Amino acid sequence: MSDMARVAAHMPTVLKYSSVTRFEDFSSVHTWTVMGLKTLFEGTASIESAPLTHQNSSKWCIVLTKKANELHLCFLLKKSEDNKILRAKLKADEILPTGAIREVFPCKWYHLEEGEKSETHFIKKVDAVGHDYSENEIVLRCEICMQCIIQDELPVPCTSEPQDGIVKAMDEMFHKEVLADFELHTGDTVLKAHRALLSVRSPCFAAMLQPHTKEAKEGSTEVTDVAPEVLKQVLLYMYTGVAPALKDMPLELLMAAEKYQLHQLKRQCETHIASCLNVDNAAATAATASVFSCDLLWDRAIVFIRHNLCEVMRTRGWAETVAVHPEAIQRISELMG
Repeated sequence: MSDMARVAAHMPTVLKYSSVTRFEDFSSVHTWTVMGLKTLFEGTASIESAPLTHQNSSKWCIVLTKKANELHLCFLLKKSEDNKILRAKLKADEILPTGAIREVFPCKWYHLEEGEKSETHFIKKVDAVGHDYSENEIVLRCEICMQCIIQDELPVPCTSEPQDGIVKAMDEMFHKEVLADFELHTGDTVLKAHRALLSVRSPCFAAMLQPHTKEAKEGSTEVTDVAPEVLKQVLLYMYTGVAPALKDMPLELLMAAEKYQLHQLKRQCETHIASCLNVDNAAATAATASVFSCDLLWDRAIVFIRHNLCEVMRTRGWAETVAVHPEAIQRISELMG
């Protein structure tokens, strides 16, 4: 069975459903008119609005309180589902007789339990009892906004058959050389491929296969710095997105991925090499990461060396890296200081 056929045979099971979590703001706006303020100021300390029901079934009310000759306002959470703490954004405005809007309760987020009140805000001063008080009512517009978590489960059409068919088609294109129009010569091996696919997958090949280049005119290129088995894995990756032998030659594939600007393959190699870190190879791994600008691999190697510095420095791998890559050792030493 070919490498591509093995890839097709071991494709992961396609999910039948996909879940989506999103946050949405749900607001309810209520207008409360309080009439007969003169009577209120003759003795009543505070009054509550009628219950205000929010979309999430919580119940609120607005509390208007008289303190001396001042009016104050707060929100009261009268009921929450299952006594949960609710996160709510509260605000209130006074609608003046002229139609103008005056903010009296600044917009702010609160975390409230059932039966708990928000902080209280001053609205305005009022005339003392006995004085002529022409403003005998107040109109308040109050907004209660809550951010709710919405969970959606969406059916996803099964795509295993189309994917399987695509992989099989790519297998035929590569191994049966169906309409192949470009050759890669490496050692005694000739690998045939398709210019369009190479150009789309690799910026390096895209530049190489411009109409005016020697390679484009001759329909071939000589590869002297990538071994045949490594180059075959690179091509398999470009055709299928998978390099089946990555675990057997991660360093060689990393260098080839760097050459051909295959960033995802390079990251796969970095991840695998990082998973195999030990005291013997940590210094060499850090040096490789430095030479090939592998940020993920460099960070993992540095963390490992920092936690095992004494053991790493006693290994042959450290001594060999000092001799071959002194600039990398200098970088490591500066970070360890």
